[in-house]
Amino acid sequence: MDDLVGLAVIVILVVVAGAICGLIALVQLNALKQEVAVLRAKITHLQTHKSISQSEPQSEASTAQAALSRSEPIAHKAQPSLTSQNASPPVINQLSAPPKKAKPAEASAIELLFNKLRAGFEENWMTWIGAIALAFGGIFLAKYSLEAGLLSPVMRLSLGGLFGLGLIAAAAYLHHKRIVFEGFNNYIPAALASGGFITCFALTLLAYSSYDMLSPTVAFFALAVIAISASAMALRLGPLLAVLGIIGAYSVPIWVNTGSGNLFTLFMYVGFVSLSAALVAHKVQRAWLWYLLWAGHIGWYLVGFTLLKVNTVWLMGAFALLSIVGLIAIPRLGLKLNVIEHRPHSLKRLLKVLPDHALLLAFIAPLISTMLISHFDMQWQAIGVLSIVLVLFLVLKNSRWDIWQGVALVISTLLVLGAQRTHLSPNLFDDALFIFKNEYGLGLLLGLLLTAFGLYYGKKQIKRLAFHITGAFSAFVMIATLYTHIPNSALSTAYPLWAVALFVVAAILIKCAQHNTTLFQRFTYWVGANANITLAITMLLSDSGLTIALAVQVLLISVLIKRYNVPMPHWPIKALVAALLLRLTLAPWTPSSDALTVFGLHWSIVVYPLCIALFFAAAKCFDSSKLKIWLEGAALHCLALFITTETSYQLVGHYPQFDSLNFYEQILLTCNWLALGCVYLHRAKLAGTLAKLYKVAGFALAGLAGFFAIKTLLDDNPLFESLYIGELPIFNWLLLLWLVPAGLTLWLAKLVKPINAKATPFILAVAGGFILLAINSFIRQYWQGPYMYLSKGASNAELYSYSVIWLVLGAGTVIFGHLKNQLLIQKVGLGILAAVIVKVFLIDMANLEGLLKALSFIGLGLSLVGLSWLFQKLRSRVNPV
Repeated sequence: MDDLVGLAVIVILVVVAGAICGLIALVQLNALKQEVAVLRAKITHLQTHKSISQSEPQSEASTAQAALSRSEPIAHKAQPSLTSQNASPPVINQLSAPPKKAKPAEASAIELLFNKLRAGFEENWMTWIGAIALAFGGIFLAKYSLEAGLLSPVMRLSLGGLFGLGLIAAAAYLHHKRIVFEGFNNYIPAALASGGFITCFALTLLAYSSYDMLSPTVAFFALAVIAISASAMALRLGPLLAVLGIIGAYSVPIWVNTGSGNLFTLFMYVGFVSLSAALVAHKVQRAWLWYLLWAGHIGWYLVGFTLLKVNTVWLMGAFALLSIVGLIAIPRLGLKLNVIEHRPHSLKRLLKVLPDHALLLAFIAPLISTMLISHFDMQWQAIGVLSIVLVLFLVLKNSRWDIWQGVALVISTLLVLGAQRTHLSPNLFDDALFIFKNEYGLGLLLGLLLTAFGLYYGKKQIKRLAFHITGAFSAFVMIATLYTHIPNSALSTAYPLWAVALFVVAAILIKCAQHNTTLFQRFTYWVGANANITLAITMLLSDSGLTIALAVQVLLISVLIKRYNVPMPHWPIKALVAALLLRLTLAPWTPSSDALTVFGLHWSIVVYPLCIALFFAAAKCFDSSKLKIWLEGAALHCLALFITTETSYQLVGHYPQFDSLNFYEQILLTCNWLALGCVYLHRAKLAGTLAKLYKVAGFALAGLAGFFAIKTLLDDNPLFESLYIGELPIFNWLLLLWLVPAGLTLWLAKLVKPINAKATPFILAVAGGFILLAINSFIRQYWQGPYMYLSKGASNAELYSYSVIWLVLGAGTVIFGHLKNQLLIQKVGLGILAAVIVKVFLIDMANLEGLLKALSFIGLGLSLVGLSWLFQKLRSRVNPV
């Protein structure tokens, strides 16, 4: 009670404060009006005085100026002083010219609605606070009479009810006499009626919950009558009262729960309330009333799934389908569904038909999702078929819903998948007629019916492209769905029927393509025919055949686009390529693909090269197009997959297992990923909008290659462990271990320099380290054989060979640097020579004695003198005096 009294005090304070603020604002407004009137009189007097002192030609201009000053007295008050200055006419014109204003941005519908509601509240806030106070007064009166025990419960409730009915009657009388305003702006009657309906609503709840004077059923219907009466009265008093009625009507099942769990009664009540609310919203013409209606109706529809039982499946489906008719079809097509529209629409316009698409999905998506997870097979499948029939029927009525044919195809596919899950049995395929039963018969029937539907109505309404798409691809989608789920052992039985169906549909599509007028129609039928033929051929092959068929389809679509010059959007091809790349990426690590073969060869050695060639061929069909870059990128991705997977497979007999790679797999992956990273960075220069993606992929691959290179250097280094590297000099594993990565790292440094010049020296240093390891390892392998770990020691001949080879390499580096006039290369060569000299003195000559020691020093000295003379000779040629 204390809380209610406190709330009442707050409401009273708000009313009093609002009244005071209103009086203050009224006084200030009157004062401002008086000041504006005085200023306007003064300006008029000044303009009149000026017109008398000027000549007749100027008097006309003065009159116009006075007229302007009357419309904007304050903004142009300083203008006479400006025009009286001795300035040249151009300056006057420049100064007096009004500045150009930018066109204000158009406000959105939400902003307009908010501004309108705010303006209405600012004008009528006292009225609505008064209505709220009246409602709370009725509630407090009933509560006080309850606690004080002044009257009997029946008398208390009766007096409160009379008070609420009195407010409603007063509102009706004021509106009927039009005492305040006319039309829907009659806020005072609406406010009184709102207070009366809230009072009646609260008293009914009080009688039900506190006094137990009403049964749940009686309270339920009483509250429903009050809420619906408020909605009905809103037809006369305006939309704001309709909000109260709609919210109250939909909330009745929350306040009064009979505990029966009767879904039929709930849906009957919600349907009746929605019908009443729809009539009110249609009469009042306010869009936001429809939003309340949709929210309440869909909310109770979703609640109905929590009460779903075996015997209420039909009720759930019927309510969903009737809701689609009542909330989507009738508002668009009329009560008799006779408002028909057949004109074609573009795809962009079809996608923007709101809220129809959202409402359809709100009813269909929960229905089909429940079907997939439930066990009410026949009932749910019948509801799914009825959903398809209803959707296609509405498509025939209104061309703005053409995209719903795709919804029908999706429902058909989900029906087949749901039937496949529930009817799966080990003995199903023993009967050769299984292709006509369960999900196989259902899928084939739905595919052929949808194809016939699309072809028939596509012929009657040629310009509606959605019919042609449905006719071209329905059979392909449904048979492809069945094909992906049938076991290989049963495919031989199903294939003849499916192949015949696909070839017949393809022949019909080719025939239709020859007699259609528009380019898009011919293109659609040609692509559909190719898809059906490709699927029929694919079923003769293994699972890899589907991948090849999809890649062939990409090429065929590209060729058709180029041949017929079809301005087709790129996103369907991109979606197909993306799905194909996802399949190709996951396939190597799918257990079922280990033993797959194509033409007697392992699948990856055939599929990846074919897809690379097909993608590159498709890219050539698009000149200077973003799709060309996309297809070339897909080809490069396939190349990356092929190199990554096939090298490991040929080496160890399985695809890379990244948590257990051996020494040789790490070498291959390092080279493969570093090379692909460089290729991606090179492609980034020509990729346009995809440049950032290529750069990210390139740096990611280079980073992974660097990780494996470091791991090999520290953990699996043949210089520290006994690892077999090959018998032949140079052409052994050391070539891939260090020399090839060295060359790729130099390429990487060149590619990274335009992107990040600071990282280039570090990458060059890494390349130098690879070269150093490669050359020294080649020398050691020549002397030590296939196992060259350092603990085996080194002979004098091996030590001398290091010096001789590095001396030649250092000299060659210096000479190359002089020829290219590159100071950095010269410094590197001189550093190599210095290191060789240090090695010769400290290691090579340490054990020499007598004549050999003298000859060694003489030979070293002569070599250095000769190199010095050669460097001076080259310098003089490069920089002549």
